[in-house]
Amino acid sequence: MKIKKICLLILIILTIPTFAETKRDKKKINLLVYGGKYTSTDLLPILLRQKTDYKDSTIGVIGINYPLGYKVRFLDFESEALVGQHFGIMNHWEADGLMIARISNLFGLPMSFAFGEGLSITSQNPILENQKKGFNLKNGLLERQGIESRNVLNYLMVELDYRIWNDPSNPRIFMRIHHRSGVFGFYCPPDPACGSNFISYGFKVSY
Repeated sequence: MKIKKICLLILIILTIPTFAETKRDKKKINLLVYGGKYTSTDLLPILLRQKTDYKDSTIGVIGINYPLGYKVRFLDFESEALVGQHFGIMNHWEADGLMIARISNLFGLPMSFAFGEGLSITSQNPILENQKKGFNLKNGLLERQGIESRNVLNYLMVELDYRIWNDPSNPRIFMRIHHRSGVFGFYCPPDPACGSNFISYGFKVSY
């Protein structure tokens, strides 16, 4: 019975019209700013269990988001460029470029869910993305395996935004997980994996 329901759901999704968005007013450039705090918790526990272990390191980011005017079923596609400055334990610059797939009007509300994938480049190898072998004085644990990160890593983001009110500038608040990753050994040694996560909150406006 479950298989029949899954097949029916897939069939419904495949029959939803696919088209390119052509309305000019939906291709306004979006300006965004957000800030986040570093957590040593991995991405999946953050998403599935809302578990976080914060460290004294933050990031401030400004960016430009551009809707590409292309829609595949319920997904709208966008491009985005970000520049960030780290504060606290880490003190370096970061630049990110990514493509985004977004589901708008989630649950019939002025809310959207987005997933982004791209590239992240830092001005230096981030301190908290690395871990030396040996005894760790901070947590009193013996680190048997070191972590070796890189300046260039994969960038991934998961975001939920909400339109505050109806206005041509389309003001929105959002929560975003700002994630750098080695992608299972593609950018850095896979075991243990390198990378970092920031739980972030921000504001967007269109013009």
